[in-house]
Amino acid sequence: MKILVAGLGLIGGSVCKAVHAYTDHSVYGWNRTQSVAQKALAEHAIDGIVTQDCSGFDFIIVCLYPDMTRTWIREHIQTMSRNTIVIDVSGVKTDLPEEMTALCAEYDIYYLSTHPMAGKEKAGFNVSDEGLFQGANFIMTPLSQTPKFVIAQVQNFAHQIGFRKFVITTPAQHDKMIAYTSQLAHVVSSAYVQSPEIELETGFSGGSFHDMTRIATMNEDMWTDLFLENQESLLYELDLLIQNLMSYRKALSDQDRDAIYALIRDGRLRKEQNLERRKHSSSVIDLTKKGELHE
Repeated sequence: MKILVAGLGLIGGSVCKAVHAYTDHSVYGWNRTQSVAQKALAEHAIDGIVTQDCSGFDFIIVCLYPDMTRTWIREHIQTMSRNTIVIDVSGVKTDLPEEMTALCAEYDIYYLSTHPMAGKEKAGFNVSDEGLFQGANFIMTPLSQTPKFVIAQVQNFAHQIGFRKFVITTPAQHDKMIAYTSQLAHVVSSAYVQSPEIELETGFSGGSFHDMTRIATMNEDMWTDLFLENQESLLYELDLLIQNLMSYRKALSDQDRDAIYALIRDGRLRKEQNLERRKHSSSVIDLTKKGELHE
């Protein structure tokens, strides 16, 4: 295939490198900052640079922030070829799938909103990595009008560049779950390092501290947008977390050994059950059928 990647940051750059490393496809790049595109070309991550004309591509992968994704597609869609498959990798969906699917349909272009569950603490092309997606999860949020062959082709491509578990779900369910599995973790990590004790932690920390704080170095531009786009779901998870933390606080304040023991035990059992479910889950999970889990 001939593929265009719009946005050559961590995810876009990694897609380009993975295409060259693991497939026979050709891949071209568009980037707002031309120096980054030139660097990608010089490093043979892409086969050429696109500026305006987006015709002749089988796949177009838009690796930009949600609002920039909308803008970029509107500005370039008239140059795209009929029957092109366009996907985004936005971490929050809201109305993006519906809006872009309707727009693309006017030009006989197929659209599928996706979310590669892979990343790093740092952003930008310089930290992109051909192996970033190896063994990772890949989420697809098709609409009722999305052709099944589009889902199959996108899944096949994702498998080629390293993804091994696939989830098919609705945009709303995606945002609800991502608030819990990703965004909340970033909020907690950022809040955790606000303690002044971080200035003295050298020599006192181990794996637990580093696990908890690794993602506090997140890109504030991107995550601010993602948090605000998913405000309702993230607020729900934050309120629940605060409630659970207050249970711990009360038990500690009351010196209630039994309550502390019960809270720790409940957390351990929940995590063990989670690990067991993950162990037995299939490679493709479809949550769109009657709102139930189908594997």
